[in-house]
Amino acid sequence: MAADADTTISMDQKVHDWLTANLGPVIALERQPRWRPGWDATVTRDGNPLRLYIRGPRGDSYVSPVDMYQEAQIHHAFEASGIPAPRVFGMIEDPLSIVMERLPGRINTDAIEDSGVRQKVRDDFIRIVADVHNLPLETFEKVGLEIPKTPDEIAGATYRLSETIFERQMPRPFPLMRFIGLWLRRNTPQDRTRIAFVNFDAGQFLFDGDRVTGLIDFEVSGLGDPAGELAGMRLRDTSEPLGDLSAMIDRYEALTGDRISKRLIEYHTAAFCGVNGFLMWPLAFNTTMEQDYTAYMQYMVATTRWSITAIAAHIGMEFSEPREPRLAPLGYVRAANHLIEQIGMMPGGSLADEYARDSAAGLARYLSRWNDYGRDVLAENLADASALLGRTLDDWDEAQAAVEAYVLAAPPEEDQKLVQHFHNWLRRQAFLLQGCGVAAPFADLDLQVIPER
Repeated sequence: MAADADTTISMDQKVHDWLTANLGPVIALERQPRWRPGWDATVTRDGNPLRLYIRGPRGDSYVSPVDMYQEAQIHHAFEASGIPAPRVFGMIEDPLSIVMERLPGRINTDAIEDSGVRQKVRDDFIRIVADVHNLPLETFEKVGLEIPKTPDEIAGATYRLSETIFERQMPRPFPLMRFIGLWLRRNTPQDRTRIAFVNFDAGQFLFDGDRVTGLIDFEVSGLGDPAGELAGMRLRDTSEPLGDLSAMIDRYEALTGDRISKRLIEYHTAAFCGVNGFLMWPLAFNTTMEQDYTAYMQYMVATTRWSITAIAAHIGMEFSEPREPRLAPLGYVRAANHLIEQIGMMPGGSLADEYARDSAAGLARYLSRWNDYGRDVLAENLADASALLGRTLDDWDEAQAAVEAYVLAAPPEEDQKLVQHFHNWLRRQAFLLQGCGVAAPFADLDLQVIPER
């Protein structure tokens, strides 16, 4: 984590003390080496070892459509309904964390060597998703989720809430997300009336051998169209492959009787990828030390690029690709390279310490690429904005404000022009992020193509 040592030690100690006071003596406690605080722990309870996972905070500057107390209630609702998910033992107030059972198993079914076992696990997972979608809405009463009624609410309850969070958190004009929000509202599927509990950050589960041990991670969830969960699996598939997603949707249709078209999948892909943008782009301007800056930048650039790609697929357009940025250093190229090497020579320690060091090196590399290519990237972005608006713009903040005003006034007939504009901008952002940090592969990843259905 990008946190100073005193903060890290303090958080670790607070978690240790809570576990001791509430569950039993701590046998082991290890900070996970990842982009958000989390701990694996073992305590002695009633004379037996109890394996735990403590899901930590994402930082004060991050706001989720489902807070951590609601997330814990979702676990309780699943437990009461017989849906496999980690059992929750309590909440730590500081650092705000969920203390839950650490289930056995792994997360990436692509690592299963036996193709028959791999397919069984994936089939079992989609059956569990269908079971969740069949639960009565009253199951989630204690979670405090609003029940949508109209097609607009069914399609967009979580999406609209995320957009509201964005409006509150984003300190400046940001036309990309204004466009995505407007497009989603204008293109809401009006023929969808089915409502279910949906985990939009879909495809997350643990398996052990040939069985699913539990669903995990419900912080971007809500009541809405089940198609949103099937679309969300495209994002998970980029890092934890799920196989042929269209075939998985076929199996879901056979289990539920629902009909999920490609057009519907593209809409909800654009929407959930947009949710990632709504929730994360404000962090480009306001972060806390718990957050890995370059990892978040990789996620927000990749997911909003996929949102724009899904919009293009929905409206049936193809992109032209912008040229690759040209090397035009601002100066003192050696300075950034020296910093990267210097960080790499710093002593490690725990896996979490090494992650923090690597995170710092990734950020230094990102700044280095801005030094090398930023001048050309900015010039091309300003040229695109000038061409879009038909007047010369030479200041980026001015250009952002002007493009946002244009987006807010543009009729639907301008969508293709705007989709191409934002595609160009995101491609350049992804180029700057190449090779930067633990999430670097996201810079060039594309979603699995969904054929006509």
